[in-house]
Amino acid sequence: MNAASPVSARQTRMFAPIARNFDLHIPPEEVHAFNLRVFEEDRLMVETQRPERLPLDLTLEAHIPADRSSVAYRRGLKRMGFGEFFLV
Repeated sequence: MNAASPVSARQTRMFAPIARNFDLHIPPEEVHAFNLRVFEEDRLMVETQRPERLPLDLTLEAHIPADRSSVAYRRGLKRMGFGEFFLV
């Protein structure tokens, strides 16, 4: 689960609780370290994207099933009354 909480026009705090019912033989510290590596890769990608304005009009981009959480986030921002673009 990912829960995004906008802090400002340029910052969003992401909450991502992690639970599992598989690979229970792997220590939690290793699972945590793996997820931190994945999130760090994502952070670097997001912070280098230009332009910074996130289009809330979903027709301006092509989306795939893996984008479901991003699409839901954008729809939520749109329902909150943000304009056509959201500054990330």
